[in-house]
Amino acid sequence: MEETITQDEAAAKVQEHIDGVMSSLPDEAELETRQGMNFAACDDPTDGGPKDRITVSERLWIRGLPTEENEANIELMHDYWLNNGYQIIHDLRPDELFVTVRNEIDAFDVSVQVSDQGSLSIVAASPCVWPEGTPNS
Repeated sequence: MEETITQDEAAAKVQEHIDGVMSSLPDEAELETRQGMNFAACDDPTDGGPKDRITVSERLWIRGLPTEENEANIELMHDYWLNNGYQIIHDLRPDELFVTVRNEIDAFDVSVQVSDQGSLSIVAASPCVWPEGTPNS
């Protein structure tokens, strides 16, 4: 069983991925006040690895952008991801304004979607990590 980054390091990387894609949006875009990271059990790991690991994620609303520009702003994010080492996992446009990408280096996932009310939300999530970086003994 291999070591991973810690949950604190994963939380910092989640923030880096969100901040990175936010840099592709117009200056008016701002993140709603951060509520904090979510830590969830990785009890059914899709990577075939051991249980007892966690995923670290954060979901935030993007404010300050007109809803009628959602498609154009998602396209800006899409271009950012393509130019910064992300692989497109799901792109449901034009039927749904929903895109999920995975960073090719650290396997963090990032998604953007539009709510029924037209608000953009962004989620970044880590792969499965050991909370302290090493397997539980």
